[in-house]
Amino acid sequence: MVLTITLIAIVAAIIIGWKWKINPGILAMGLAFLISVFLMKGKVSAVIDYFPVRIVFFLLAIGLFFNYATSNGTMNVLSRHLLYALHGNAKLIPWVIAISCALVAFMGAGAATPAIIGPIAFAIGLSAGLNPILIAIFVSCATLMGGDNPINGFGGVISTGLIADTVYAEHATKAGMYVWINSCIKQVIVMAIAYFVLKGYKAKKVVVEKPEAFSPLQKKQLALMIIALALMVIPAILNAWIKSPFIKTLAQICQPQSVMIIGAFIAVLLNLGKEKEIINKLPMNTILLIAGMYMLLSVAKAAGMTDAIADIMSNNIPKALVPVALVAFSAFLSFFSSGTSVVCPLLYPMVPGLAAAMGLNPVMLFSCVFIGAMSSAISPFSTGGAMVVAGCPDEAIKEKLTIALVPVAIIIPVVVAILAFLGVFGIFSI
Repeated sequence: MVLTITLIAIVAAIIIGWKWKINPGILAMGLAFLISVFLMKGKVSAVIDYFPVRIVFFLLAIGLFFNYATSNGTMNVLSRHLLYALHGNAKLIPWVIAISCALVAFMGAGAATPAIIGPIAFAIGLSAGLNPILIAIFVSCATLMGGDNPINGFGGVISTGLIADTVYAEHATKAGMYVWINSCIKQVIVMAIAYFVLKGYKAKKVVVEKPEAFSPLQKKQLALMIIALALMVIPAILNAWIKSPFIKTLAQICQPQSVMIIGAFIAVLLNLGKEKEIINKLPMNTILLIAGMYMLLSVAKAAGMTDAIADIMSNNIPKALVPVALVAFSAFLSFFSSGTSVVCPLLYPMVPGLAAAMGLNPVMLFSCVFIGAMSSAISPFSTGGAMVVAGCPDEAIKEKLTIALVPVAIIIPVVVAILAFLGVFGIFSI
């Protein structure tokens, strides 16, 4: 009964939040305390312990560091330079848009990338005669490629953090990287299909104006970002290949969280932006959503939800169709809620039991959940899809996109389900 009530509470928090524009995370936090204390006779301190400290700190570190680059215009100028690199070769426009979105998202813009590059991408793409749906797909998929990386991306960070809370904690970093690589493979396949189906190769030649040069302040910001990214990536790679106490210590020191916090500190000293403005732009709405849903889902897990779902999957679905079922279930839930804050925390905990019971590759199962949850992110009802649509400067086309992206958000999960069935996400293992 408690499990049923908890599941109803999860759905209610999502529906009420969507209907009345209230952050579902706040509702979820309150429901987590009520259900745990009054129905499960638990302690308030136990519910507080469910608060995802590691994930929240990571998200704060990302916001503090990379908000400077967005606020002082470095990201905008960087994206214009990347798009200028196409030199009028219209057939490459979709792919240059994709590379620009992926790099800018990886450099820290994350989910804000469509707002930064979208207007430029649509302006150039539409002038070249590209289908606006194709532009939207490339912006969305490439943003996910860059923004879901496990080093500084919201989705990748949350994915790795959730894996670290399972029996695979020792391999969480490697598993998180594999899930991201599988996600990138899916994005490239979807973009390639869209490129040929929507005839991106028939684009007309277009003239792109030369962008302005980086200002002295933006050059400092760009240098700081490059150094920070190098420190987050290079020591970790060296540590995997070279067994040295010094490199091991360096890799432990150069964790993304510490590098970004120190980077934010340096940004303050260099006066790269207004500190109060940076703090005001922290993604508190997202953080509250993730933290609140995580707490309520932890209560549901304590009530037996994970075992119940794993039991249903193990006993009622053929082994060969489990990846397909995970993709379909994740995509369906993500169509109405957040993939990172609701779907992944809900389904990741059941992977160890499912993998052990059915002899399946856990990396493949994590990938099916994560990629399935992100596959409907282009839906205009989701934050990502809404931002992509908002980036289109033409009001008439924007209105058509809102309708056209609904079936696209259904077709992409079908493609992902086919890839899962074919075993594409089972290449890597831990």
